[in-house]
Amino acid sequence: MKSVRAVLFGVITCLSAIRVANAVSGSAMKPVALPLAEGTVAGAAFSPDSSYLAVIRHAAVPGASAQRHILQIVNLKSGQETAHAEVLNGEVADPASTAHFIAYSADGHYLLLATKGSDVLSILDAAKLQTVKRFALHPEAESRTSLGERHRYFRGVVSLAVAPEAGIFAVVTHDELQDNEVFIGSFSSEQIVKSWSLGRGRTATQLGQISISLSDHGGRIAVSVLPDKNSLPKAFHNLRLYDSGSGEMVKSIRTDGLVGSISLIHDENVLASRIDTPGLFSKRACIERWSLDAGTLGGQFCDQGLDVNVALAVSLAADRVVGSASQIHKSIEGQVYAASGRVDVWDMKSGDLVASSSEMPRFISWIQVSADGEWVMADQSLFRLIPVP
Repeated sequence: MKSVRAVLFGVITCLSAIRVANAVSGSAMKPVALPLAEGTVAGAAFSPDSSYLAVIRHAAVPGASAQRHILQIVNLKSGQETAHAEVLNGEVADPASTAHFIAYSADGHYLLLATKGSDVLSILDAAKLQTVKRFALHPEAESRTSLGERHRYFRGVVSLAVAPEAGIFAVVTHDELQDNEVFIGSFSSEQIVKSWSLGRGRTATQLGQISISLSDHGGRIAVSVLPDKNSLPKAFHNLRLYDSGSGEMVKSIRTDGLVGSISLIHDENVLASRIDTPGLFSKRACIERWSLDAGTLGGQFCDQGLDVNVALAVSLAADRVVGSASQIHKSIEGQVYAASGRVDVWDMKSGDLVASSSEMPRFISWIQVSADGEWVMADQSLFRLIPVP
């Protein structure tokens, strides 16, 4: 009996390997070196025309606890740096933060920049890299006060999004003592035009945090939210759709697990990436397609043998979904200490895996993909998708 099981297992494994090999035969992910620059990558964004990559870096200041923030613009065709500047001088942020949120406006004229945990948004001229507007989201009060020894009061940005075809942007802020909030802003007016409360609650798990996504013209905004506990109560709707103009909730549904990164796509469908750790006997985690209209799961993007969770990016023009497939490693106490794996690319329509990167030993917390689907940025690594005959 054991020998039969072993043979069956071998056959299944071989068939799975063949399916994966066939799936990834359409494209290859080629690593591309970034131009040398000071500091480590803390965030990145592709320009709307897929010609440039904006990279924000952290650079340590010798003999000081502060860090410098350097913005670098890279021409993707030539691979050369075209501009760089030091930004966010003097900004107060979460001392433990090593992440930045950055996005191009739909017309490519501006860059929206925020440090995770900071209450300040900056709008920069994308060509000159000069600050056009800088404003606090909560100007009526001090953004951070002490809550005790070694505990700073957190009020700041935890997610940022830009409408692909309109001059609208959105951010979500977390407040340890008050409500989490959504802010809608306009690049043209350089102002916040609407805000509303999401209620109190946490915004992150060990694996990732909640996020927002705007519709093409900015009229709708999808938000992922978390309950106070590690599981979803039956009556808790964690995936929500709001009207950006009024702040009123349009629809809400409950998914099968905790989700973080999301992307609002056509026909009120949302792609969502899980940020809960799978149990010993649970199914492998996949990127999920949820219908806000029907409240049902409409499809998944999976990887054989690995969990697909945490990071997510979508190119609607190229019909590509990009995610992080990893093997999660947990300590005896159940804490995640590593998640080695690879970057995967799927065809959005068929669900087929079309490309995978080589093995990456580190945890991938965020991914960006260019509008044309040719370029992928995953934490410190840049890739180019090349067709394979």
